[in-house]
Amino acid sequence: MLVFLLLGSWISGCATLSPGPRRENFAPLFIYSEDEEREGRAVDVLGPFFTYRKDTRESHLAFRPFFYWQGEGERYSRTEYLYPLGKYERTEREVKSYFMPLYSTSRDLTQEEKKERGFLLAFWGETDKGKPYGGFFPLYGHMKNRFGRDEINFFLWPVYMDSRVGESRAQSVFWPFLTFYEGGGREGFKFWPLAAHVKKENSYEKYYFLWPIFHHEKRYLYTDDPTEINMVFPLYVSMTSSRRTQRSVLWPLFTHVYDEEDHYDQWDFPWPILQFARGDDKEIRRLFPIYGRKYWEGRERGYFLWPVYWYVREEDDQHRKSTERFLLLSKDETEVWKKKGQEERRIRVWPFFYYREDKEGGLYFYWPCLIPLDYEGFERNWSPLFSLYEYRRTPRGDSESKFLWGIYVHRKNAVRDLYELSFLFTLYSAEDVFYFSFLKGLVEYRAQGTERALRLVYSPWPIQWQAPGATKEALAVYREERQVTP
Repeated sequence: MLVFLLLGSWISGCATLSPGPRRENFAPLFIYSEDEEREGRAVDVLGPFFTYRKDTRESHLAFRPFFYWQGEGERYSRTEYLYPLGKYERTEREVKSYFMPLYSTSRDLTQEEKKERGFLLAFWGETDKGKPYGGFFPLYGHMKNRFGRDEINFFLWPVYMDSRVGESRAQSVFWPFLTFYEGGGREGFKFWPLAAHVKKENSYEKYYFLWPIFHHEKRYLYTDDPTEINMVFPLYVSMTSSRRTQRSVLWPLFTHVYDEEDHYDQWDFPWPILQFARGDDKEIRRLFPIYGRKYWEGRERGYFLWPVYWYVREEDDQHRKSTERFLLLSKDETEVWKKKGQEERRIRVWPFFYYREDKEGGLYFYWPCLIPLDYEGFERNWSPLFSLYEYRRTPRGDSESKFLWGIYVHRKNAVRDLYELSFLFTLYSAEDVFYFSFLKGLVEYRAQGTERALRLVYSPWPIQWQAPGATKEALAVYREERQVTP
């Protein structure tokens, strides 16, 4: 009987004494709320499993963890399917879509001809000049401007493949074992791992035999400081130039590096366990895994009892970033934008809680934190399913606390304060309004200025009267005393 009374009370919302924007909390079954300021509304069904949000700026629709959609008119749209497997994203410049490993597609809206698509092992598209390409891996394919190459062709890969960068072409048979190079100043062959000789005019020349044992190479021939590499691995390795010398004996047991230009001197014995180095704006001290510190031109990283604790810090004139990690999955990260006077901080203590304060002043906290990944997609699609408590605060100071998927809610802004315990109890206060409800109208009371109203047993006819002794000034004093009292 109580269930029918509650549903009847909700359907006949006009009979309620509740002030402010309409809000109905029957958590964890559903929550409905309206936002007058942003002309929005929100619905949550079965806690976080189904969510709908809409206001004048954006819309959200979620059926977690299967589906999440966000739209901002014609400017932006994003849909995620079983994240991170599938995603569709549209901006003013491009459209991207994929569902791993079945298909992927992208299109550059600023260049109407350029588009790429793929389904399973098939792919096709057009370059920015409208030239088509496509194929079905590994049977046959022709690619344009992919994987750092101007052109790639393959047939029964890895039986045959050729690629081109500018005028330089490489042809492979049973890649990576046999490859021939020609054009663009480059020529040679590679018969891996037996032997190879490849050279490029004014750039490099290298030989190897029984790779990686015997190796000889000259690099940076276009500079005034070319480098020569000689190797009988792992017995002896040397890399020398007019400014820098690096030699290893029984690598990685013993290595010495000296750079004359930076006055840099490094000793490894063996790497990475014991390492010492010092130079201009550079320093390394490492006794792995007990202690390590590396400072390199404004960037510092180190550890203590790795992986118990390690950190990375970097700083320049515009920006400072510090990341500290504990036991791999927990971290404390701070970013500072100096000239803008903005700071952002993220703390994750896995599996206990997650805390984030963004640079605009917003704050987000939840526990437990079972997903140890800092990606917004996981935060949208998965984290709400496992969070027992959430707290959000906007840059303006509006806040909301939720416990057990909305069974307990506390919402507060500059003019309103709301407490809810699902459909059991509601307490609301504003500038000149005080309201409470028990069981959605079994007992309901509102005081607004000198007006009073009482509703009993879901009656559509509340009892109303004036309280001559109560004034707006008295209520204001009462509210001020409530705020001052600890």
